[in-house]
Amino acid sequence: MTKKRLYISADIEGIAGVVSGEHMSPAGFEYQQAREWYTAEVNAACEAAFNNGIDEIVMSDSHGNGQSLLIDKLPEKVQLVRSWPRPLCMMEGVQEGDFVGAMLIGYHAGASDLRGALRHTLHGGAITEVRLNGQIASETVISAATAAHYGVPTIMVAGDDAYIEHAQSVLPNVEGVTTKWAVSLTSARMLMPKVAQKLVAEGVANALSRLGDFKVQRLPENIVLEVVCMQRKAAELLDYLPNVERTDAYTIKFVGKDMIEVAKFLQFILASGSLTPS
Repeated sequence: MTKKRLYISADIEGIAGVVSGEHMSPAGFEYQQAREWYTAEVNAACEAAFNNGIDEIVMSDSHGNGQSLLIDKLPEKVQLVRSWPRPLCMMEGVQEGDFVGAMLIGYHAGASDLRGALRHTLHGGAITEVRLNGQIASETVISAATAAHYGVPTIMVAGDDAYIEHAQSVLPNVEGVTTKWAVSLTSARMLMPKVAQKLVAEGVANALSRLGDFKVQRLPENIVLEVVCMQRKAAELLDYLPNVERTDAYTIKFVGKDMIEVAKFLQFILASGSLTPS
């Protein structure tokens, strides 16, 4: 009997309770608590999935060093992708392609969005904007396009209200769960974590009950990726690569045959240090 499988990419910025740099990395005074909230919200999604017919989950820990989820507190039927680099960046593992859908838990608005707690795209200290085929692309757009390459629809997202508004504008049928309301870049009005976890569980159940509603939106071949760097030196250095074109002082352009080439290129510039030259 074929197992029914689900893919989850999890990030921390959209998790209930998380709101500032103190929650983002080991140096923060509430980082360990944030890891607990993060793991509990992801667990709520996993348990709801298992209670609604899913047999196995492949998950990406997509935040920071890729080692923020507390692995010993995750369900046994989860397989977890940890640490970096990875060819598919925040969606590593989705290439197995036999998933009923992908869910993005704890995601956030993009660098170009006017609202959203902790909003950024891929690297908050190095990237101002990312575009795919001339359209602004958040981490959600990139992740959904990567999943779509393998025939996997993105069926559910969770994060703050600004993020849900954004996600549902680019993925019209996606199930959205609001865990908090953005006040500013580093402030939000929170649901209590246990309340948010219940809503996430309900959202997972709702999404799995209407799988027929979701369509795969695969990008055509020869995808034009543009990255607007914060540093001119970063754009200058990346222009040394033979397949990269510098289009202005801060912007580089790369054309990938498909989303896999685009994802690999993004992972390269993130992991190589090219975006933050000394």
